[in-house]
Amino acid sequence: MAVIDPRDKRRFGEDSTSLILSHASAAAKRLGVELVVQSDYLKIGDFEARRRGNMLEVGAVTAEIDDEQWEAFITLALSHFVNTQRPPDGEALRQFLFAIGITS
Repeated sequence: MAVIDPRDKRRFGEDSTSLILSHASAAAKRLGVELVVQSDYLKIGDFEARRRGNMLEVGAVTAEIDDEQWEAFITLALSHFVNTQRPPDGEALRQFLFAIGITS
């Protein structure tokens, strides 16, 4: 799984986050899945992620995270949902964390 560095998105003027959110909202509506995207909280069906300060919390998983990693995490989770038509699972979470540079 590849991720575009948020700094590159700003530098090249390419940020598809709003497009991904639009597609995720349409998919959630079509599938009857609750979707909540806030500055520090993400819910896709039964998948919930929260950012408290510099900590990411997803179920029992916690990790330090910075602003750019959080943005990338949200984008990856929404993209996963759009592409698979289901909320992220444990394997997807592991891939997201690896892609944004968080390893255990």
